[in-house]
Parts: sequence; structure tokens; C-alpha cells
Amino acid sequence: MSFSDKVILITGAGSGFGKGIAIHFAKLSAKLSLVDTNPENLNSVAQECENISKIKVFKVSTDITVRDNVKNAVNDTISQYGKINVLINCAEIGSKVGITSPNLMTEMEKIIAVNLKAAITFTHYASDSLIENKGNVINIASLFATTVIKEALPYSVSKAGLVHFTRCAALELADKGVRVNCISPGPVRSQNVMGDFDTKEENDIYWDTWAKEAPLRHSVTEDEVADVAEFLASDKSRSVTGTDYIIDCGWSLQKC
Repeated sequence: MSFSDKVILITGAGSGFGKGIAIHFAKLSAKLSLVDTNPENLNSVAQECENISKIKVFKVSTDITVRDNVKNAVNDTISQYGKINVLINCAEIGSKVGITSPNLMTEMEKIIAVNLKAAITFTHYASDSLIENKGNVINIASLFATTVIKEALPYSVSKAGLVHFTRCAALELADKGVRVNCISPGPVRSQNVMGDFDTKEENDIYWDTWAKEAPLRHSVTEDEVADVAEFLASDKSRSVTGTDYIIDCGWSLQKC
């Protein structure tokens, strides 16, 4: 499948899901606008995408919790390419805090700003171009929007809000020809999680444990999430909107 005629704006493109999705769409020849707060990571991913597609990547390094920064990122993307066909909201942060944690409110404000408000803001400012081009939005949520785990309150609440925002926006934009969908990955084997561990061995034990608990006996990969994003961004899903695609190797079936 080729996306050579499509402009795709991806937030959180410097790492994690955003990076994986950016590289995936580079292989499909999409014109990319990549947004991230970390310029070093952003430059690295953009270079990797350019090496794959041979197409110049438009980059925006900015704080996406600032409304004017988001507006400028959207407007600058449209100035560069003339349109936005697909918006993929991947930017996220997490934190291990619970209801009794002394720093809960500080963490809650920070995580809601990145994981939920930024996605709403990007969708708001990109909506005119998306409507004009009959485009679509993909929000990256999480299994933990609907499955409860301990000490993930701000993250889980932000992702639950993102899932419901997806439904609200999908209904409002449907008669304008714009689809809005969501992907909720389960535990994803990722090098990003290495920061939580001292050694590669500890990291492998962590992911092996998740894999053993999943009915399909393996962990989700970032590539698999990108595959679902490709489907939702394409005309193959032209009748799909307002959905939350859970990709978790069946892990949540055990929590029903």
C-alpha cells in the first residue's frame, strides 16, 4: 500500500509508538510532519525516515502542552505541504503514582496535558484541513484506559479520556467525512522501558512475564501497532469510525 499522496502529522514521533509509526509510514512513501519535544530524538527519527523514503521530512520540536505551539505546528505543516490527510496522536508520558501519592496532582496535570489535552488541541486545529481533505485521526490510547492496574491513575485516566474523546469527535465529524479512531495497545515490548531497569536481563524478564500471562503467549510489538495504524489510515477502513482497537495478545480477556 502506498501513501505517497498523503500528508501524515505524527505527534510524539521521537520515540515509542510515534517513532515506530513514523518509520512504518516512511516505508509507505508518506509525506511526514513529525512533532516531538526532544530535538535530538526527532532529528534521529527524521533522518531514519528520510533514508527509507528519500522524501524530506518536516520536523517540529516544540512543547505540545502550549496551545499556540500546537496551532503553529499544524499551520506550519499545512504551509509546507498544503494539507493534512492523517493526524496520529502518539505523544504520551506516564508516571507510577496512585491516589495517595503526595505528588499525584502535579503528575495528573502534567500527564493530562500531554496525553489528552494535546491530542484534543491538535485535532481542533487540524480539523479544517482534515474536513477539506476527508482525512482521519488516529489516537494512541492504552489497554489501561479500560483495565485497572495499581499506581497508574493519571496515565489510565488520561487514556480513558482519550478513548471517549475519540468517540465524541468521531460522531461530530462523521457527516463531514472525517473518521476518528483509537488504538489501545496492551503491554508493548519496547526498548523505551529499559529506563525502568538496571540491566537488559531485568528488562527481558519483565517482558517475558507479560508474554507468559497473555493468552497468545507473546507481547505486542510497536510494529504491530503500526500495522493497525496503517489499516485505520487507509481507505480499507472507510466505514470504520469511533472504534477502539485493542491489541493486547488477549491479555484483557483474563480481566473480564
